[in-house]
Amino acid sequence: MVRPSIASSTFRRRFVRPAAMLLAAVAVTDPWALGGVGAGWAVACHVLTAALLVGLFERLQSALRACERETLAAREEAARHDTEWREFLTHQDARREETVRHLADVRLPAALAGEPVPAPQPAESHPGTAREYERVLAAATAAVRTVREREESLRLVVVALARRVQASSHRIQEEMAALEARHSAHPDVLEASMRGDHAAAQQARIAQSLAVLCGEWPGQQWQKPHALVDVVRAGASRIVSYQRVKVCGDQDIAAVATVVEPLVHVVAELLANATQCAPPTTHVEVTVRTVTRGAVIEIDDAGLGMDEYALEQAREIAAGRRLLGFADLGEIPQTGLAVVGRYAERHRLKVDLLPSPYGGVRAVVLVPGTLLQTLEPPAVPASRRPSAGETAHAGGGTVPAGATAVTGAVPVPPSAAAGGPGLPQRRSSRHRAAVPPLSELTGTGKLPPPPPPPSPERAGAWMGALFAGSRAGTARTREAETEDAAEAAGTSGTEGTAEAAGTGPETPEPGPSAAPTGGPWQRVGAPGLPGHDGTPGRDGRPHRDDDDDAEGHLT
Repeated sequence: MVRPSIASSTFRRRFVRPAAMLLAAVAVTDPWALGGVGAGWAVACHVLTAALLVGLFERLQSALRACERETLAAREEAARHDTEWREFLTHQDARREETVRHLADVRLPAALAGEPVPAPQPAESHPGTAREYERVLAAATAAVRTVREREESLRLVVVALARRVQASSHRIQEEMAALEARHSAHPDVLEASMRGDHAAAQQARIAQSLAVLCGEWPGQQWQKPHALVDVVRAGASRIVSYQRVKVCGDQDIAAVATVVEPLVHVVAELLANATQCAPPTTHVEVTVRTVTRGAVIEIDDAGLGMDEYALEQAREIAAGRRLLGFADLGEIPQTGLAVVGRYAERHRLKVDLLPSPYGGVRAVVLVPGTLLQTLEPPAVPASRRPSAGETAHAGGGTVPAGATAVTGAVPVPPSAAAGGPGLPQRRSSRHRAAVPPLSELTGTGKLPPPPPPPSPERAGAWMGALFAGSRAGTARTREAETEDAAEAAGTSGTEGTAEAAGTGPETPEPGPSAAPTGGPWQRVGAPGLPGHDGTPGRDGRPHRDDDDDAEGHLT
């Protein structure tokens, strides 16, 4: 652009001065001003004036064209400078974007992970901007560190509270067991104590779920493998509607000891979901079967199912592909599938959710073959094996024709005949009278009808005798077992040695009457798992483990 001072001088030189000369010439040649000088002189003056005007006009045009050229050149120069600046700013913006991207994708994650922070790429040319980048990096790292410290403190607090709740639940269960021992002859007291024991187990399950969601281990370790069907039963014993669970499948496939408790907890969470989502009048079907890659546990409910979007979200969580924290559980915490996903990711379990043929949801848990082993079949005593031609039937089976009734009573062991308190004990076959052959039964060809189920009063009396015998018959029980083991060692060699060492099979015989298998006061437990089946131990009380009921909650 033309500077203002130069433009002003050029304008005065080209326009103002010629105009002043022209006006002066007109004034001189004006006839009236000359006082009537001759017409010739006037014409000459007018011609001169016209010539001056023409020259002035040409100069004006040339000056205008020069100004236009200068203006055009200035515009071109400005456009060139503008283009250069735009290119420079675009390049600078691209460099800054790349620097910020490198800061967010590389440098900041490295700083948050505690790793060495690389230099910015590309290097920032402006020192002030580079300093601001470093300040942003330091501020973000400090903020994340503070949040992590708070989260870790919160996690430790939740874990500590969960362990306290677990310990409290275990104390409640111990008190319930003591109450059963003191009032074993009262069915109402037994029912109330067992309901309290089951409620304490639910409380412990909630606490264990919180601990698992905090990244802690469940706190329990089994010492030997257990059959998967027993694992399912143990999981069913940890939910409210355990009566609605029906289990079937392979009996000889077992989980190794390290994954027994995780599998029990996983099954408990899935069963709790199934029973809560299905009508209360329906059953939850559980099937255990062997497959090529291991074994599967299938859980089917007859609920309403889930839509495709909700089912896909639940599959991501249950499979462990999306681990949830406390912030992801929502205002109404849904911890069940989150706990299952934690176990699946930790132990490499394959968990999937599919539409069930019963209308609800089918949960499939694939246990890899590396976590399984085959159980050895239990040894059957030779005296209990049926002879050729004999067939045993539950509840009145058919026997060979010509059999007669058993008229003589089986001899009672001395300890039982004495009437003293004692535990049901395993007896050596040497002290037992020979059982009459089937040919001595009645000629009707039918076994005697099964005895009617015992009344609650009779069952309570038996349990009272059981707990009373625990205090007086422990020493006698151990002495009898030692005697049996010594006698067996003289005839059967290694089998007797195994029993003397406590590794042989034991078959406790019932006392005055068999304990009832049903009723609301039956102990809630997992058949086949120690600490859950309610069977008496060496001291006459059910086996207990402080960590047996460290379970979690499923919603």
